[in-house]
Amino acid sequence: MIAEITTGIESLKAATDLLKLVNATATQAQINEAKIGLQQSLLDAQRALFAAQHTEAATADRIRDLENQIVQLKNWEREKERYELKAIYVGAFAYVPKPGMDQGEPPHWLCAHCFANGEKRFLQSTGVTRAVSSGGINAWWECGSCHNSVVVFFRITPSSPWTPQRASAT
Repeated sequence: MIAEITTGIESLKAATDLLKLVNATATQAQINEAKIGLQQSLLDAQRALFAAQHTEAATADRIRDLENQIVQLKNWEREKERYELKAIYVGAFAYVPKPGMDQGEPPHWLCAHCFANGEKRFLQSTGVTRAVSSGGINAWWECGSCHNSVVVFFRITPSSPWTPQRASAT
């Protein structure tokens, strides 16, 4: 942007010099030549100033985008502090609100994969349950965004969490 402004200033100086030349010339041919030079200098100055304006606008847009990214990162950092990674069942992990950090939200699980990528995505029950060889019934919960899923005992839900002591009862 500095180069464009410098070019604009140099073009205006050249135009001023040409205007002085017009005043000092005696013939019509010299006056016409000076006028053409003056017009070219003014066009060069105008192009340089438009380029500087374009560069300044692009820089302002980039600054605005970066400021928005900073705000989003700060918001995500605050949101991230509300959650912790927990085993919601044997071999199944999700992010759950820390005690006292639910902010009035209903009990829920967040996808660990999406959470690691800076996104808050809820695991939803697929409604699919299957009996397993151990005699229990398992339920599938899936992320609607990345489609990762976790399998838990069918009675385990965000409202009725699993605890290791409870594992022997299943």
